[in-house]
Amino acid sequence: MKEKRSGRMRMVVGVVCLALAWGTGIFPGGTAPGQPPEDWKEGIAYVVPPSAKITKVSFYMGKTESGPMLFYEVGIQNLSPQATRFKLTIFPVDGDPVSGSYPLLARKGKPLALEPKEEMTLKWPVFAKELPKGFALVVKEAEE
Repeated sequence: MKEKRSGRMRMVVGVVCLALAWGTGIFPGGTAPGQPPEDWKEGIAYVVPPSAKITKVSFYMGKTESGPMLFYEVGIQNLSPQATRFKLTIFPVDGDPVSGSYPLLARKGKPLALEPKEEMTLKWPVFAKELPKGFALVVKEAEE
């Protein structure tokens, strides 16, 4: 049972790392992240298009097999009348940005986008040893 769990955990961590690398533009074809507000220096800032709404924001230190990690948990709702895929970029005050898409991966029987009024909450693990002093959440409509 333990071997199955650690294999499954490796797969999940691998998929998350691949998605984060793609989302930050490390791989060719990845889109460039948005920019945080120019005058922002502390606290939590939001840049959200009219077609989206941030429904949940939390961050906490969680335990993993690799040790403690920072997790951001962000919920996004599609307010657009059409299915739309969104890209979230998290800019910590003192750290590298993290980005990914909503939805992150294809879902069985559903488009690679959030349906109108659909809400999705995803967790974003970050290799950080302490809570951030502040961060900016930048949401953009993903360009396909």
